[in-house]
Amino acid sequence: MFSRILNCCLPIICLITLSSTSNAQPGGPASVVAAPVIERDISAEQAFVANVKPWRSVTVGSAVDGRVLEFLVKAGQEIEKGQPLSQLRTKTIEIEIAGAQAELTLRQAELEEQRNGSRPDELALSEALTEVAAANSQYAKAKLERAKTLFNQSTSMSQDEYESARAEALVAAARVAEANSSFRLVKEGPRKEKIEQAVARVEVQKQLLEGLKDRLEKYTARAPFNGFVSAEMTQTGAWVRQADPIANVVEIDPVEIEVYVPEAAIRFVTLGGKVNVSVEAFPDQTFEGTIERIVPLADNRARSFPVRVRVANAKQNGRHRLLPGMLARVTLPAGTLEPRLLVPKDALQFGGASTVVFKVVENKAMAVPVKVGPALKSWISVSPQLSNQLNKGDLVITRGNERIRPGQDVVINEQQPALAN
Repeated sequence: MFSRILNCCLPIICLITLSSTSNAQPGGPASVVAAPVIERDISAEQAFVANVKPWRSVTVGSAVDGRVLEFLVKAGQEIEKGQPLSQLRTKTIEIEIAGAQAELTLRQAELEEQRNGSRPDELALSEALTEVAAANSQYAKAKLERAKTLFNQSTSMSQDEYESARAEALVAAARVAEANSSFRLVKEGPRKEKIEQAVARVEVQKQLLEGLKDRLEKYTARAPFNGFVSAEMTQTGAWVRQADPIANVVEIDPVEIEVYVPEAAIRFVTLGGKVNVSVEAFPDQTFEGTIERIVPLADNRARSFPVRVRVANAKQNGRHRLLPGMLARVTLPAGTLEPRLLVPKDALQFGGASTVVFKVVENKAMAVPVKVGPALKSWISVSPQLSNQLNKGDLVITRGNERIRPGQDVVINEQQPALAN
């Protein structure tokens, strides 16, 4: 009976023996890639819920009253700075501009006339009138001399006739003086003050014309910056008054991430600091942002401070990835800088009682349980659960560590470079 049982169990015992012998004597050493443990000064980090907002959002309003002749954009349309959004009717202002231009032409002609002075014909006429006045004066003087002689000789010349001849001589002399003065004025041309007055009238008219042209520009509402139309607020044919909204325009390259930081952590946030931003729309991607502003006024109920983060948002495949209204998470510093050991993220092995990294010691894989801390790019800070199990300069396995067993022989086929400073 015993011999039959032994004969039946013998194949099973042999199979167990072979299996045990196979596990005890594994194949040759595993080929792996390793990287050195480095040390950097980094701080603890914490992720905060945030909102994606446009970098700028403006409601473009009408600068004048008028009827919308054309509404030129649609919601969601991409626009460039200076692009027309709407056009109001401009016929009335164009008529005013034409009248002002004609008046300017008149004022400029008057100024040119003043600057050109008297024409040759005017000079000749004035000179001829001066000579006529001089001739008349000579005749009046001669007549007065004859009357004086007759009057002194007590002939038939009466007192009244003598006074009349004298008056004619005086009038003729005055007319000579008047003609000479007129000739000098014509010869010298307009006074400097008259020319300056004409210049001033031209300048006033120019300013009036420029004002009308500037007003004409206001009849066209334009985009203040590159961006998108987020809302239409009027339509063709509508009557708008000054300051009435035309369209809402947003700029989304870059975008602003608004995050509220509790007062316990705000002291670790610094202007210009680099932070990581993630959104649910791109779960496998991290965006780098820069802390642009820290608003120094906390919300009285939440005791948190608004922090504004700037993130570049250039187009990829014709679209912007980050859009206003998205829910985001911002990883911000939550502690002071301190030296920490860093290993590549690929060195971490999860799934057991604790997270481990495999350190190469005398060509064997040694499992080191670690605690994970803040990350720096593709590296992550770790601290060994037992002191001195992991130190700066140790080599940890980053590739080929998925099936490594503690104590297994390894051969380092390639060494990964350390993180640059």
